[in-house]
Amino acid sequence: MKLDDLKKTGAKAHQELRLAERKAQQLQTKFTAAKALAEQARLKHKHSRKAAKQAKRTALAAEEHVRDKIRAWEKAQKHLAKATKKAAKAKAGKAKRSAPAAAAPRKAARPPRRKPAPPVPRNPIPAREPAPAAPAPLPPPTASPSA
Repeated sequence: MKLDDLKKTGAKAHQELRLAERKAQQLQTKFTAAKALAEQARLKHKHSRKAAKQAKRTALAAEEHVRDKIRAWEKAQKHLAKATKKAAKAKAGKAKRSAPAAAAPRKAARPPRRKPAPPVPRNPIPAREPAPAAPAPLPPPTASPSA
């Protein structure tokens, strides 16, 4: 009977081993799936952070662009106001001067402008001057007693 008990115990242990192996395989599959899911979540989080950074950079660039456009608009408004003021001032001055200006004699017209002289031709190689003749001989020295 001991042999039968041992065989039964061995068969039961073998069956429990197979069950444990199956369970281990299932756990391994679940672990792999969970690991893949965690990796996907990590990558999704990483992409979200990158997208947020890019959105922040784009928003800052857009704000800078808007600031530049506002600055240019304000400058244009300032120039326009200045030009309007100058035009109004000129118009007011013109209205005061319009009556005397009609009575004042006009200046004589300027004489027509003269045409410029034609360009002087340039010779790339200037002509050589003839060599000078032999120098004139010097007068002979006179004898002087100071030497």
